[in-house]
Amino acid sequence: SSASSSSSETNPEDDVKTREHEFKAETSRLLDIVTNSLYQEKEVFLRELISNSSDALEKRRHEAIKDASEYGLKGVQDDLEFRIKISTREEEDGKELKLIVEDNGIGMSEEELTRNLGTIAKSGSKEFLENLSGGKGGKDAASNIIGKFGVGFYSAFMVGKKVEVHTSNGKESFVWASEGTGKFTVSKSNEAPKPRGTKIVIHMKEDCKTIASQWAIEETLKKYSAFVSFPIYINENKYNEIGALWMKKHSEVSDEQATAFYRYVSGATDSPTFRMHFEADAPLTIRSLIFFPETNPERGIGMHAKVDSGIALYSRRVLIQKNAHGLLPPFLRFLRGVVDCEDIPLNISRETLQDSQVLRKLGEVVTKRALKHLKDVAKKDPKAYDKWFKECGFFLKEGACTEPNHTQQIAELLRFESSETKNAPVEGEEQQHQQKEDSEEGMTDNANAVTSFEKYIERMKPDQKHIYYLVAPSRAQADSSPYLEACKAKGYEVLYLYAHVDEFVMQHLGNVKGKFIVSVEAENADVSLDSDANDTTTISEDDKKDLLKWFSDVLQFQLKEVTASNRLVSSPALLSGHEPEAMRRYRAMASMASDSAVNARLTALTDKITTTLEVNCKHPLLLSINAARKSSDSKVQKVAKDIAFQIYDNARVAAGTMDDPREMLGRLNEILLYAVESVDGDERRKS
Repeated sequence: SSASSSSSETNPEDDVKTREHEFKAETSRLLDIVTNSLYQEKEVFLRELISNSSDALEKRRHEAIKDASEYGLKGVQDDLEFRIKISTREEEDGKELKLIVEDNGIGMSEEELTRNLGTIAKSGSKEFLENLSGGKGGKDAASNIIGKFGVGFYSAFMVGKKVEVHTSNGKESFVWASEGTGKFTVSKSNEAPKPRGTKIVIHMKEDCKTIASQWAIEETLKKYSAFVSFPIYINENKYNEIGALWMKKHSEVSDEQATAFYRYVSGATDSPTFRMHFEADAPLTIRSLIFFPETNPERGIGMHAKVDSGIALYSRRVLIQKNAHGLLPPFLRFLRGVVDCEDIPLNISRETLQDSQVLRKLGEVVTKRALKHLKDVAKKDPKAYDKWFKECGFFLKEGACTEPNHTQQIAELLRFESSETKNAPVEGEEQQHQQKEDSEEGMTDNANAVTSFEKYIERMKPDQKHIYYLVAPSRAQADSSPYLEACKAKGYEVLYLYAHVDEFVMQHLGNVKGKFIVSVEAENADVSLDSDANDTTTISEDDKKDLLKWFSDVLQFQLKEVTASNRLVSSPALLSGHEPEAMRRYRAMASMASDSAVNARLTALTDKITTTLEVNCKHPLLLSINAARKSSDSKVQKVAKDIAFQIYDNARVAAGTMDDPREMLGRLNEILLYAVESVDGDERRKS
């Protein structure tokens, strides 16, 4: 809409004419909306005015490239830099407080002042962008212009009972004034910055004076406008010492500057392990600086607590969302930094986003680049990456379980210990040199080394079909597990999983680079040992069949079946087909949070129904049991049954399926007593 105007001379004896204008009816209604309903927080007015000043400065800087004599800085009177000044002035009687925002930007003529401020939604910045011809400096100028909607200036009426705009375009000076009641005046000004610039004077409302305190101004600028590309002075003191580092290239930012910026935007006290400078012009115009923290940001905040997104979303250096919810997938909430996108569609108050599709696209681009950056770092400096992964790798494991679109990309970043990492070779010249130094200092234990799926697959044996893993509480227990015996005998590497979430990760991954991921505890592990035709330690096939039936009868209702194992070397038995440990823990947690009916159903889902006991018929213990079960001595037969139960319980312990080991104590005492009595009898016979 446009403004209708009539003029009158308020001071006939003076040569200064004051022209009074009225907003059109629809503009008055819009002004009321802007003043009372559009913005959620009153403090936003300062962000809008700073943005306007920044745009005015950018316009002048662009014009100065073409015509320095007309638009360039003029020295002392015009300052030696493009800048924004914020100050307050209180009247002597203390009844009125003025907040002043001043810049030495392009300035406006009387016609521009009337057109731009007399019409809501008339943006001079938008018009400047449309007229920009793309000449020298055109692209940079366009990217630095903030204003689009032409309503931000009127937010000043949220806190001001009267607003004055003194402006000079290098030739003439005018003042625009209004109380936000539907009328405004334009007259000559003696207070406009010289030779160019604009000064906005806000007569603060009584209930808004606290917003104009220096502390409140600093907090507002820190929240919204800390990275405007021009210096900001508050009561003559420079405020924005830290620049918008995301607009610079990686080589232009020192580690010290990056660390200071990281701590500023994140509020953290640690240092970032890695940083990523990323810029793109298609499909979206993006400038970003993202940090990967040194420590887990969720450590110490509670078992189920999660931190907010640490990425701040900016548009042309102005904050849109401090914690950009929904921009990145939840598993990347550990990232800290800034993403600045010129293309994000904002609502008219520039506080919320309008097009979720563009936001999703932006999130996808940044997510892929962040994961790619981690992959590059892992390749370039594996030692540093492995150290970081031990601290923050949990987030990537979460992503493997929750983000199917990024599963394979995340899989490349996961690291686990394995049966082969104890003496794993160190990659890279720098790392090999460090290993040599560690060796000279006696630091040769490399038991905590980790491997990637890629390196694991490179080391796979020619006849190995799958990627194998084993869940265990510790490396010592993994190394001694009966489930490892067949793989160890065949030379197959096995990944060791210690965290509860790891098994869920493997189940969600399914396969990596065409190789299925299989638990060595599974029935379909496909790690059978070749039978030795010359082996005389085993029992006959008929005895084997009878022994397996005897085991099934002794352990009735405990198992699905008892079979002869072909994957054991030194252990007497193992379980297969049992419920994975991760699922058992989940069921236990669900049981604690459920009613009696649900608990009854959960209890019914025991692993005993589907569990198979695989026994090693070559093991001395099984050979002895086979002989004892045939004894005519009832006491020997009872001990044989007790030992059969104990073998089953030992297999349950190895599989991690025994909830309460106390249930086998009585039987163990019986077996020990029989052993002691047997030894005592032997000694008496000898004597």
